[in-house]
Amino acid sequence: MRALLILLLLLVQLPAANACSCFPPEVQARTAQEALQKSSLAVYGRVVEVAASGQARILVLESFKGPSAGSVLDAGPNSGQCETPPFLFGEEILVLSFSEMVTACDKYPREHYLLDALRSIAEKGK
Repeated sequence: MRALLILLLLLVQLPAANACSCFPPEVQARTAQEALQKSSLAVYGRVVEVAASGQARILVLESFKGPSAGSVLDAGPNSGQCETPPFLFGEEILVLSFSEMVTACDKYPREHYLLDALRSIAEKGK
């Protein structure tokens, strides 16, 4: 019983980034492919500027759909429709937007499983 309790305590302390890893690779790939098809843009970038209003500029480091690498993307603050934290200067994020206007609601941490799945799709397309 004591060993089970210790195991449960260790599992609770695992980082949140591992929460998505429970999906098998096939499901991750399918989810990424569908997200890529339905999105208006999918990029990985670094926040290079944040205004007091929450507006941000994102340097595109990798492009899966939309603006090419090296482009700068303008993004609005959290629209209130999600509970995403505001942009932080220097953070690297996955931006996956399904509308024409990008906001903080469209950002995901670089540890998100979709980033690896999108990279895998891009690599297969080369």
